[in-house]
Amino acid sequence: MSATTPPRVRYGKQVTESINQTRVRYVILFGCAIATPFLFPPTWPLVLLAVASYALRMFGVEAIYHRYFSHRAFKCSRPVQFVLAVIASQCGQHGPLWWASVHRVHHQNVEQPDDPISPRQHGLMQSHVGWVWCERYKDTDLDVVPDFARFPEILWVNKHYTLLMLSGAFFIWLLATAGAFGPTVTGGAALMWGFFLPTALGVQTVSLVNSIGHFGHLPGGYRRFDTDDDSVNRPLLALLTMGGGWHNNHHRYGASARAGFAWYEIDLTYYILKLLAALGIIRDLRDQLPEDVREEGGLAPAAAKVSDLR
Repeated sequence: MSATTPPRVRYGKQVTESINQTRVRYVILFGCAIATPFLFPPTWPLVLLAVASYALRMFGVEAIYHRYFSHRAFKCSRPVQFVLAVIASQCGQHGPLWWASVHRVHHQNVEQPDDPISPRQHGLMQSHVGWVWCERYKDTDLDVVPDFARFPEILWVNKHYTLLMLSGAFFIWLLATAGAFGPTVTGGAALMWGFFLPTALGVQTVSLVNSIGHFGHLPGGYRRFDTDDDSVNRPLLALLTMGGGWHNNHHRYGASARAGFAWYEIDLTYYILKLLAALGIIRDLRDQLPEDVREEGGLAPAAAKVSDLR
């Protein structure tokens, strides 16, 4: 008797918020971000707080939502996975499963009509931010991410990301009132500079990867690989996104934990992941490029391991 393949578990869709709630949330976020420097003029403590908060959010998107939940570029324990999901929920870009499901659909249908973030198909502004406001993408398609939808705690984070994000904002306010950012930083100033402004900037910066990261008509980018899509490497965007701007590299070999393939392609996310791997927090970092990818990209051959020389 031949063994039969067990039926695939269907998870369906998870509803997190209505499209009108999404729209209101973004209007409030960007409105407060614009008002921040007018309500609370910049000081060095506030600027440093904003930079640190922005870096945390960008790492959450690029390392956790993108390289882990979307592409499984490294592994970690289940408790660490939960902590990473909670940290990344501070980025203001929905939950981990929503983000990963949309991104996987993007890769599966790149530059085709079903690609939600293709400038070729939908125009620059629609691919930048307009698609987020569409009814079609408001719910999480869990069947696109069955590998993570099986974890109840990750489903919980995905559903309650707004609550987690607001809890993070309250924590920033609490730290400020306790004097953690210095005697001159009030709770209100810390909330605006440590939450609203960096969160809004992070949303816009990641959106630039979707739009100008697939729009080669603008200067300041290059294509290392002749992929079937319009992806472009943009050095400045790579700095702002902690590595996400090496988008042509990523579309050639998305399974990699590193997006900067050459030594001069700075990838801050990858450097932090290497540190976390060295500390034993994560493991099985997929950072070795296949030789055909290296050859195609004009990269130097990978250095041989000591074990390979014995």
